[in-house]
Parts: sequence; C-alpha cells; structure tokens
Amino acid sequence: MNSMSSSLSSGSETATTTPITTKIITIADLNNLKKDRTILIAGFPGPGLVGSISTSYIIDKLEMYQIAFVESHYISPGVIFIDGKLRHPFRLYANKEGNVCVLVCEAPIMMDGIHFVLDAVMDWAMKNSIEEVMVLDGIPVQGIPDSDRKTVILASENMEQSTNKEIKVTDDEVKKDNGSETEFAPDDGSNPQSNFNRKAIEDSTKKYTTFIGGIAGGLLSACLSNQIPCAAILIPSSSGIPDPEGASLLIESFNNFIKDNKLKIETSQLREQGQKLKKQLEQIIKAEQEQRAAAGGGGVGGSEDGNVPSHRLMYG
Repeated sequence: MNSMSSSLSSGSETATTTPITTKIITIADLNNLKKDRTILIAGFPGPGLVGSISTSYIIDKLEMYQIAFVESHYISPGVIFIDGKLRHPFRLYANKEGNVCVLVCEAPIMMDGIHFVLDAVMDWAMKNSIEEVMVLDGIPVQGIPDSDRKTVILASENMEQSTNKEIKVTDDEVKKDNGSETEFAPDDGSNPQSNFNRKAIEDSTKKYTTFIGGIAGGLLSACLSNQIPCAAILIPSSSGIPDPEGASLLIESFNNFIKDNKLKIETSQLREQGQKLKKQLEQIIKAEQEQRAAAGGGGVGGSEDGNVPSHRLMYG
C-alpha cells in the first residue's frame, strides 16, 4: 500500500513539474545568411490580418524557403494547411541571397508565454546576426477603413542612428576621394550600413504617441532591450475582416523604406483582391441597412453605425 502511495505521489510530482519549453528548430542550412546585412520582417495575425497577409505575400514573391519553426507549449496547438502542405503555425523563412528573413505567426500565443516565445526568437536573431527588424501590423478601426488611409512608420532611435552612420561614411569617402566618384566603405562589418532609407524615416510622422501591444509590440520591445534597430509599418485596418488592400499598402510603404531594389515587391495582385473584398463588404453593409430600413431599424444583428454585424465577420 505504501509503495502504491509512493508511486502515485511520484507520478503526481512528475506531472506537475513537466518543463514548459520554447525552442526554435532549424530545418535548413543557415550558412548562407549574411552576417552583416540580414533583416528580419515579422507579421502577426492582428487587425485585418494585414501582418500575416503581407508577410505571406513577401514569402511568395521573393521565393523564400522555410528555415526553421518555433515550437512552444505557449502556442495554441494546431497546424496550418498552405499550398497543399501541413505546416507549423509559427515559421521562419529566408531568401536565396540570405539577406532577408521573414517571421510569420498564424496561431494565437498565450499571454503568459509571449515573453518566453520572444526570448527564443531574439536569441535566434542575435545568434544569426540579424541587423534590423521590421514589423508589419494593423491599427484597429471600426468599420471599413477610409479610402485615403496612410501608413505610419515608427522607428527606434538606433534605426535612425544607423542610417546617419551610413551617410557619415559616405561623406568621409567623398572627402578622401578629393571630389572623385563616391565609393562606399567595404562591407566588412566595421561600418554597418542600414538596409533602410533614412528619408522614409524622416518623412514618417513624429507626432504619434501610441502604444503597440501584443506579440508585435513585444518583439519591438525585445529589439530595444537587445539594442537591435527596429521599426514598425502600421496601417489602419478593421478587426476581424481580412484586409489584402491594407497589406498591399504596408508592402508599398516597405518598398519605399527598403533600399535594395531586388527586394521591392509588386502589389497589384493584393490590390485587386482588396478591391474585390471591399466591394463585397460594401454590398453586405448596404443590404443590412436596407433590411433594417424595411423592418423599421434595429433588427436582430443590426448595427447602428453601418459596420458589418459580428455574425458576418470573418476570423472574428
């Protein structure tokens, strides 16, 4: 009897002390990653799913391949079925040139585990010499966003300093050449140069005072803690309604922000998808308004402000 009690007690202790792990598992050779100019682009399933849509589009257009995935007890169990294949919901990709990585998350992360997941991501980023981080995300708004909505670029101080340093190096080279054609300093890591256009940062509004939360804000905070230059491109987007048009605006802003022309991405396909979806939503809203008017207003599922009722929201 005593041995049985001891066994049960031992089993109970084992069950309660099972370690909760978070790790990044590599599935491809990382030797081709550039050790001085690699950037990380991250997108998460926030408002309008613009982060997830834009990063998935970038992965497709740059013909990127999966290099790793994040495995954690804090990520909601499940898989994603994409392009005829089952995939982990939290994945890392790289392009063939090795100068761009993309982090895409398509599953919820438990709030009490976000720090553990981000610690694993940042440890991986630092070990693989990620120089700069760009987050693509949405700003939640009610109803269909305005047709003239604009993106906002919010950058860390050291992001601007790194671009300033690049300009200083260029000016020094001009002086050294005594007026001859400018030559850039050798890319040997001693003179780090930003991948991003300094003017795009300057043109971004400096008046914003805002809070970015969730996994996107957590990643930016982790970058600040580890002194990795970072920035966010944000677009107003409806919560719960997929927004490919908003994702296209994010990518177009990214095109203005990135200096390497080979990384600029054509967005007409996303634009077309966004216009079709917007027309469909407008038709749905018009039909709802007509039904409410015919019924005297205020029917079940009605919306006084013309927004799409909650029972029609996708991914809500």
